[in-house]
Amino acid sequence: MNLWQLTQEELEFISIMEETGGEITPELEEELAIRRENFDHKANSYTKLILKLESDVEAAAAEIKRIQDLKKTKENTVKRLKATLRDALQIFGRPDSKSGVMKYETPLFKLSIRTSNAVEVTDEQELPDEFWAVKREVSKTLISNAIKEGREVPGATMVENKNLQIK
Repeated sequence: MNLWQLTQEELEFISIMEETGGEITPELEEELAIRRENFDHKANSYTKLILKLESDVEAAAAEIKRIQDLKKTKENTVKRLKATLRDALQIFGRPDSKSGVMKYETPLFKLSIRTSNAVEVTDEQELPDEFWAVKREVSKTLISNAIKEGREVPGATMVENKNLQIK
């Protein structure tokens, strides 16, 4: 029997108890004990599964962090290798007769140094407001405080959650 079925049986039992004025017969008491034992078994099974899945989530998060760190390390290595090869190409390369771009060819690759422009922000505090992008973000803290103060906030309501706690 699954947890939903156990819950439905318990609700039916509660209904019968209300109809009989709360009188518990030995049969009802035995049925109650069996249902409680079934619930104990299901609750333990659910809890074990929840704890295992939470552990899996933590392991996945740790693996994601490990892979992100590995990615960052490899990106830094590529950046360093490119800089080293670029510096060497400036010495070993030959300027192209038309463009003046430094070039070098191997049997496998054609290397060249391309010039590009990029913006480098040296001091964010000095930048005028027109160069800032403002991200619009909902503040649930401000909404919560307003509702607690009795204010009506269109588009938002306060809901009460019942959260399972496992210890």
